[in-house]
Amino acid sequence: MADKIALIVGPGHAGLGQAMAEKLSDQGYTIALLARHADALNDLVKTLTDEKIIAFSVVADSSDPASVTSALQTIQQHGELQVVHYNATMQTKNKPSQLTAALVTESLQSNLLGAITVTNLALPIVEKTGGGVFLYTGSVVAAKPGPSVVEQAIGKAGLRDYVVALNKELHPRGVFAGMVTINTYIRAGRSGHMDPNVIAGAFLDLATKKNAAEVQYH
Repeated sequence: MADKIALIVGPGHAGLGQAMAEKLSDQGYTIALLARHADALNDLVKTLTDEKIIAFSVVADSSDPASVTSALQTIQQHGELQVVHYNATMQTKNKPSQLTAALVTESLQSNLLGAITVTNLALPIVEKTGGGVFLYTGSVVAAKPGPSVVEQAIGKAGLRDYVVALNKELHPRGVFAGMVTINTYIRAGRSGHMDPNVIAGAFLDLATKKNAAEVQYH
């Protein structure tokens, strides 16, 4: 039997990507990490490997179909892709009055368009396994945009609508799509609701229960 793979796109530096990798590993998954920059990915792979977690990295641009296609081909050499967690995001400090179409389009590459690209290309692979899961990281800024996070807010609002609609489409096909909207900061080493390990638990709970397209995490 092929190893089952969980892909984390944009594991980031806040600790949620690592926490998700640890929890998914506990569920028997080999962990694939995908992002644009190799150094950070390799550092996280080393950390996970030191924890006896089987993990590997793939460098790709999530918004570039050719790059994602190549990455997925590599991932399939390691096993059967069953779970995809899109965690990538882009935060800028541009004020609403400073925005241009070009600036918003650039930030949407990470906050929304990358999620669509990864999902579209991974779906035929995941669907073959039966019972596949797509998870997405949402943010409170989608509902409460501020002057310094407007680009991220636009992307996360669009992502939320995309995921809710996607879940309705995929549910009859046996594939689950769901989002955890995080209404707090993520603070590695902080106990309580900011702990990335606790937040990751909310994602795993959603992936197990599959009872809502969106869960609000406070």
